[in-house]
This record gives sequence, C-alpha cells and structure tokens, in this order.
Amino acid sequence: MKYQLNSHMYVFGKVIRTPKISITFLSYLLLGKQNILIDTVPYKAAEAYMEELESVLPVDKIDGIILNHSEEDHSGALGAVLEKTGNIPIYCTAASRERIGDRYPGADFRPVADGSSLTLGDYTFRFIHTPGLHWPDNMVTWLESDKILFSNDLFGQYLAEDPPVEGGLSDEEILAGSRPYFEKVFRSSTPEERSVILAITDLPIHTLAPGHGLVLQDHWPALRDYYREEAVRK
Repeated sequence: MKYQLNSHMYVFGKVIRTPKISITFLSYLLLGKQNILIDTVPYKAAEAYMEELESVLPVDKIDGIILNHSEEDHSGALGAVLEKTGNIPIYCTAASRERIGDRYPGADFRPVADGSSLTLGDYTFRFIHTPGLHWPDNMVTWLESDKILFSNDLFGQYLAEDPPVEGGLSDEEILAGSRPYFEKVFRSSTPEERSVILAITDLPIHTLAPGHGLVLQDHWPALRDYYREEAVRK
C-alpha cells in the first residue's frame, strides 16, 4: 500500500483485515534536501514495501531513518532498507539501539535524547520519549513545520483502510477502533507513564501519523480528548 499524503510525504504499509482484527502497519517517507524514512513495516511485508518505496524514490537516495520503536512490526524491514542504503544514520532511543543493535552490526545507530531537536535537510524534528507506552524504547517524533506527529504505537487504532486515511468515518467509528487498542496496549501502563500524553496532546497537532490505524486530521480532536481522559485515570 502506498499513498501520497501531500507534496513531500508518502505513507507506505501493510493492511490486515480478518474476522478478528483490522489493523495497518505504517511507515512514512519525507522528500526534500534530505530524504527521511520514519519507521518501517514487518519483515513479511518487506518485499512489497521495498518495491513501493522504489516507485517513489531510489532507496539508496534515503539519507536517514527515524526509528520510533524497535519492535518487529516497525523495524522488520530495516535490514532490507540498509542493504540498499548502506550505513546511513538511524535515529532512535538508546533503548532501541540496545535491543536491536547486535542484529545490525556496523549500523550507524544514533541515540537521541528526550526533548532534543534535530535538523535534517528541510526538516527539524523533536523527539519525545514515551517509556512504558508501550515498551521502554518507544518515542514519538514531532515535525513542527507541518504540525505532524509521527506517533508509532501511541494513538494507534484497530482500523484498516487503503488508503489509510479517515475518509468518511465518524468520531465514534474512530473511537470504536481506538478504545480496544488502548485497552490492549496501554491499559497496563502506570499513571506516571501516561502523564507524557498530556504534554504531547498539548502540541498544535494538525495531522496524526500513527504506526497503526489511520492518519487523522478531522478526527484527531476526538482521539486527543479520549487519550487525555485516560492519561489521568487511576
């Protein structure tokens, strides 16, 4: 699955619909002076993913990777990308590097600090660590110039569409896919771990670009308010 979100950003991924679950696995490519890949997809989807990337940009023209989380459903195609790009920088948390660094000997993992900013070509990113939501290595990435939050697992939904956008869905339909996701992925987190959600939802987010579910704009406020309520629940 490939979809152009705007003049300089594409979303790629895998769509799964079964009687038991509907979900997407999403990755993003930003084009510019530097071409930046944000997250990848599961290993089983790597071949189709690489073909879709190549249809937009020769993969060896990617200049850097932001890896918000090391779990296989987000990092599974990393090896396939690195085979084409060589030793490009991979920006992630120190915990992500510790978890998967041995799998990619010689890879250029560059840990980013919580709250730090990084300019890559046309884009300045800010990284916000979210340990405990849902693994110790999770973070989200804020692109202020476009008001886009690349949220990986956070704000995900059990929803699947191709293209992965909100379309004609209602707030309640978005929340119906979001509530069970929250219960499975985040309910076990502590109020202290969830407190970062309040700071993140204070950002002037125009577009939510998650790792699972749908890219949201019109329905982001409803999802934001739901998470704010859950963030303070004991």
